[in-house]
Amino acid sequence: MGIAAAWLQDGGLVTKDWTGIIEAASKSPLGILALMILVLGSLGFYFFKDADAKIKAVMFLAMLGGVIGYGAAVMHANANAAKDASYSVRVIVVDNHNTPVNDAKVTSSIGGEPMRVEGGWLFVVPKDKKPLDGKVTFFASKDSAFLKGQAPLQLGEDHNPSVTVPLANERSAKVLGIVEDEKQSAIAGATVSVIGYDSEAVVTQGSGSFSLPAHKADGQQVELHAEKSGYRAANQWCPAGDDPCSIQLQRN
Repeated sequence: MGIAAAWLQDGGLVTKDWTGIIEAASKSPLGILALMILVLGSLGFYFFKDADAKIKAVMFLAMLGGVIGYGAAVMHANANAAKDASYSVRVIVVDNHNTPVNDAKVTSSIGGEPMRVEGGWLFVVPKDKKPLDGKVTFFASKDSAFLKGQAPLQLGEDHNPSVTVPLANERSAKVLGIVEDEKQSAIAGATVSVIGYDSEAVVTQGSGSFSLPAHKADGQQVELHAEKSGYRAANQWCPAGDDPCSIQLQRN
């Protein structure tokens, strides 16, 4: 009984009267377990106070077994509930100064639409959508600033995890195009480079085409320089990405 009372007190369940105690304790499995110990202990003391020591021992063990069985059942039920529960993943997006970004586009590798919450986004991952390995990747982008980022998350015992996605300038795009003359005929052997990266210059093939690292994100403008003997050199802005551009050289 002393142990049960201590549990109730540690759990903040002791109030001014027994009605309040019972009401508060009944709201949690631990409180119910403590009440069971109190009640069974009191009944055992009342009915078996004059009984033989062996009978007392048997009754004590029986009551103890019942309480332990209840505790085990509660733990098992809680474990199964946690196993079957959905995940609520909070996603926070920050820029390269670690400042929260509130106007990013956020997606995940398993799909689903996020909910906007204060300071970020919330993804609810149903148990049947959880990957077998528990690995999920969250993506974020801010197209107006050419920022992108991603962050992995391992879904485990914590059903309310959070993950931070840092945004950074994406510079892995290429710039594609073709060098032509004023008659739109391909010019082979022209040298093309991204201004500022002359060491990466390439020479156009027979079709006049070229491909260069843009050092920019898809959609950003890149200034190119093209030249060939017998033609006037030209500088031209072209978009990085899969859309090719045309650079025209005029004959001297």
